[in-house]
Amino acid sequence: MKKKKTAIYIGCILAAVLAVAGICAGIFAWRAHKVNVMVEQQNYLSSKLLEMGEYEKGRTMAAQCQQMKENEFSQELLVIAAGFQADYEVGLLYIDKYLEDGEDPVLSSAKEIYEDAVHTLSLVSKEDRNQYNEAYNSMKEKVSEKLTVLLLQLQDRLSVKKNGENILAMLDVISGSGVTQEALALLEEDDSLLARKVQVSYAIDTRQYEEAYEKAESLLGDNGCFENRALVANLAAQRAPATVRDSRAEKLMEQQAALQERKNGLQAQYTQETDTTVQRDLAEEMEEVQRRIDELQQEIDAIPVKKAINFIETTTPIRERDTVAFKIELSRLYYQASQRERARQLLLEVILQEEDGDEVPKDIAGFLFSDFLQGYLDNNGSAEDISYGEMEASDLELLWSRMAKLLGFIETEYHGEDSFYDFLLNTLNQMYNGLIIRRIDATAFPKVRVTVNVSMELEEVLQKDDFTLVEQGAPMTQFELLDTAELEETGDLAVALVVDRSGSMSGGRMEDTKKAVTNFVKNIDESIEVGLIAFDDTAYVVTPVGSNRNHVQQGITSIQVGGGTSIYSGLQLAGQELEGKQGRKVVILLSDGEDGSTGMIDGVLDDLKRRGISVYTIGVGGADTEYLSYIARKCGGKFVQADSSEVLGEIYSAIGEYMVNDYVIEFTVVTEPEDFSRNIRITVDVDDAFAEKEYHVGVPFDAIQEEMNAKPMADYFQQVGGSWMETEEGAQE
Repeated sequence: MKKKKTAIYIGCILAAVLAVAGICAGIFAWRAHKVNVMVEQQNYLSSKLLEMGEYEKGRTMAAQCQQMKENEFSQELLVIAAGFQADYEVGLLYIDKYLEDGEDPVLSSAKEIYEDAVHTLSLVSKEDRNQYNEAYNSMKEKVSEKLTVLLLQLQDRLSVKKNGENILAMLDVISGSGVTQEALALLEEDDSLLARKVQVSYAIDTRQYEEAYEKAESLLGDNGCFENRALVANLAAQRAPATVRDSRAEKLMEQQAALQERKNGLQAQYTQETDTTVQRDLAEEMEEVQRRIDELQQEIDAIPVKKAINFIETTTPIRERDTVAFKIELSRLYYQASQRERARQLLLEVILQEEDGDEVPKDIAGFLFSDFLQGYLDNNGSAEDISYGEMEASDLELLWSRMAKLLGFIETEYHGEDSFYDFLLNTLNQMYNGLIIRRIDATAFPKVRVTVNVSMELEEVLQKDDFTLVEQGAPMTQFELLDTAELEETGDLAVALVVDRSGSMSGGRMEDTKKAVTNFVKNIDESIEVGLIAFDDTAYVVTPVGSNRNHVQQGITSIQVGGGTSIYSGLQLAGQELEGKQGRKVVILLSDGEDGSTGMIDGVLDDLKRRGISVYTIGVGGADTEYLSYIARKCGGKFVQADSSEVLGEIYSAIGEYMVNDYVIEFTVVTEPEDFSRNIRITVDVDDAFAEKEYHVGVPFDAIQEEMNAKPMADYFQQVGGSWMETEEGAQE
């Protein structure tokens, strides 16, 4: 009898366990079904947006769907969207990665279309922009026709109810073509995951953040993908501290109120006081109280962000913590919390991971960041082996907006000193353009001497431990950091200031330029020779390059505005002025417009580079930033954009520090000393500054033997500027 009771008891427990397991399995299956329905609906909406010509919205929606759950439809839509936007190389990159998982007729067809487009366009010279644009537009039209066929085939394979009122309402809201009360009411009654997601997006677009937060929390409860987790965190960080119940916030607000009361009392005393000494003391005390009030406000404002950081860090599974999505999201939150160093570290992890990885990351966030990073490098990377006419600029804001939308960033704009986007660009600029290798001297091979310029704002002089050197892929610790003051080749310095005096520089812009140039000349070292050149349609020497500072200061005051813009003429004349000068030679060019002779720029830049002249460029107002950046990169300098003419003094001062901030590293080759084509990688990592540069020096041994009779072999190792590279066929560029 006892055994029978025990068996019944155990049976009841097992039945209860099985019932609970069944319920859990049912809930899991129900949620999985809802996610699958959402994926199919979202893919359909993405395809409809592409069909409507809303390529960017369709591409973003497909990316979000792929981030939520990897699936072949989203992959196909991403590839097709890239083609509609003429991103053929990007499309091929996606195709090669996705085809690793198996055959796909749509991707295979798209691959043939894109390969043909890339090949056909490669045969058209980019130097003739009109001819190239005509061929480009013709090809884009042909590709779009073929992709439309693939898109309609893809839509036919989707089993979603295509004409349902709710689907059409979602499409209207997402596209912005029909945000009506009727459409919103339909979505409010719809409990599907996609309907709720569309409601969240609409609430964010209309800045109804509290409503968006509540709906996003509900959405996360049914679909715990990282995209939804990031969305909740971003909305939490956006909330006002007053809406977040927190004892710490209440205490800080109490302290702030007490300080404000104290400040009001001091203000009353100040008003009644007649003694100027006492008034000064009261004013200083008020300033100190206000400083503390502001500090408390920063702490209060950071409370929701810190809660968001804690939420992301504690709820993200370990398997997802090495993803690009996690690190970028966390970096942005740390930036919002004013923890810039931690934000920078996370960004560098992603950037270096992208650089060192042999394979394209599989997750879509990794794809999008790769696109953005490549776009940045296209705009700001090496200009060694291309002409200005061949350079293709990327729309960085568009590339970044895809990442921002994927992760649900709450951003009203991407500009401004306080934006995370600006912080990201500054980090990239510092990393890729903060270190310039000016010269590699291997005439005493196997001993090699490398002169580097650190174009970053640093509080202290760098030491050997701040540098990392990798040569031929092997880290080197046995190198010396030489004293530049004792080296002849770094002693002398001549500077040509080239100033735009075209009509658009009139008014405050020219006055601010004159002040900035005057202060620059006053403050640079007395041993530096300096001269002044002005240009409009042509260029002329205001004061020759020499040691008389008074002439330059008098000359800058005499410049009058008028005429067009010929940057080419200004640079050409600067090169002539610096001809014959000893030591280092630098040009600092300022312009606010577009060059009227871009077709002639490469000739003068090649000449400047051959003479070892570095060029720093400053853009003001409507300056052609891509053009000025190209000039600086081509000639081993740096481009700086001035948000306004009032900051020109600071910019000239910074460039003054950059141009003399040289370091010389000397080492003896130990790895493969018989190899005459060498690769050097130098990294600076100190405080909040990080930069690295890779450099190729020398030529293959076979090429040296071929030219043995024409030149002494050692001449091949005397390089000033530039970087010898090798094409796939092995020919020198």
